[in-house]
Amino acid sequence: MSKLLLADDHQIVAQGVASFLQTEHQILAIAQSGEELVALAKELQPEVIITDVSMGDMTGISACRLIKKYSPGIKVICLSMHDEVEYVEGAIAAGADGYVLKHQAGEELKNAIEAVLHNQKYITPAVTLKPQSAQLSPRQIDVIQLLAQGLAAKQVADKLCISRRTVEFHKYAAMKLLGVKTNAKLIQYAIEHGLVT
Repeated sequence: MSKLLLADDHQIVAQGVASFLQTEHQILAIAQSGEELVALAKELQPEVIITDVSMGDMTGISACRLIKKYSPGIKVICLSMHDEVEYVEGAIAAGADGYVLKHQAGEELKNAIEAVLHNQKYITPAVTLKPQSAQLSPRQIDVIQLLAQGLAAKQVADKLCISRRTVEFHKYAAMKLLGVKTNAKLIQYAIEHGLVT
């Protein structure tokens, strides 16, 4: 019986998911916000987190990124009503292990939990990802996050203890992967996809 932590700012939805899963899994707690989710994840160290993508104070994607920074071993499944590719890419880039649509959250959610516990990614078949999507490296994400916070390339280099040239390399590699041409577009992508809060 694996230990799950749920997060949704709609209590009825969270309780519905909990009652569906509790016959096979142990539900440790239900968080009602992104900030509460991050705090509970640190405290309870669940095996799997199932989080809503859209929560008021902090998105599930932002929470996922923070949790993965401190506890990379925790598996995170995003549960969302958004089937746009951009949301899925944002979740995966932030470190999510799975992405399931809310209206398909029955057996598919159980399949997703099973997959991530076996170190596999699970993306709902309802969404088709572009081949190059969601392949940003952790270092590219670090660089984008710092640039989006307004740091210059030299400041990013100092903070990450790498050379300025390496920063530029990661930035341009990320831009090429994401199909964006300018710094502004890169930062806009980072904000829209939850890479930065």
